[in-house]
Amino acid sequence: MRVLLFLAFTLMLTTIAEARNEYLNNSSQACRYGDVSASIQAEDRNTDYRQPAFPNNNYDSDGDNYRLELRISKFLGVSKSDCDRQNKIMLENEELKQQLELLKVCNKYADRPLPPQFATVAEKCKGMKSRSNNRRNTAETKDPLWDQMKQKYLQENPDKLTYDTTKKKLMIPKDITGPLPIPTPNK
Repeated sequence: MRVLLFLAFTLMLTTIAEARNEYLNNSSQACRYGDVSASIQAEDRNTDYRQPAFPNNNYDSDGDNYRLELRISKFLGVSKSDCDRQNKIMLENEELKQQLELLKVCNKYADRPLPPQFATVAEKCKGMKSRSNNRRNTAETKDPLWDQMKQKYLQENPDKLTYDTTKKKLMIPKDITGPLPIPTPNK
């Protein structure tokens, strides 16, 4: 009874597992529509059979066995054109994955001097410019929606202190002996 209650309680706490959406996953290896394989085998057998109780029943056996094998297989229901198309798509996906990963790396390291161990990265990223992580808004990177929201907030809250270079800057007094006064806007 306890086991059933424990199982019921455990089932109540479980959730459904959701699959990850990996847009370029390796779903299968290369498509094959048939195989051709060849093999050569050599076997050398030497057997000595001795029975001390029956000296007339002793024998020696030497045998060699050689095989040449050629196998041809055709998978039913799979055509060469289907496999060629699927293999082409898989190759394009692999190239795309490599390029996306390279783009991530080049965005960080393209302009930077790299040690000789990273010569491949330097070669692949040649001609690209790295993107700094803390870019400020410039004319080409401005976000109009953000700018509109910021202006609206500043208009609605003119008395709030915000980090804005267009407003008056807060100044810390030069004389800091004794208790510190509250900073006031510069006039």
